[in-house]
Amino acid sequence: MQFKLDVNDNRSGIRLDFKLPVDLQCHGAEVLLCGVMVNISVHGMLIELTDEALLSTVSVQEDCTAKVVFSGHGSRLVIEDLHAKVVRIDGKALAIQFVRPLEWFLLFNVYKGKQLR
Repeated sequence: MQFKLDVNDNRSGIRLDFKLPVDLQCHGAEVLLCGVMVNISVHGMLIELTDEALLSTVSVQEDCTAKVVFSGHGSRLVIEDLHAKVVRIDGKALAIQFVRPLEWFLLFNVYKGKQLR
């Protein structure tokens, strides 16, 4: 769990550091970006792209849809159709802000607890 570390940080709420695969469909360029989630909150997520060359095809304020996959020992849980906007692009990562608060946020805590066992 992480709280604000910088007074200039405009993000609100708690962020969880998390590593899960993410697919991000950007609607302006009609490109599918694959990456790994770095952290997530109820309001958005930071994604590190596996192919940073594709980062130049995305712009700030672009509409996008994310898909996150939880993998278990015998099944997978997919959260898809997370509508968002790109709000920041830094190096090989980008931040998205969800259009609506993420109603499945508690699953990340449960899944992280399961991984520690």
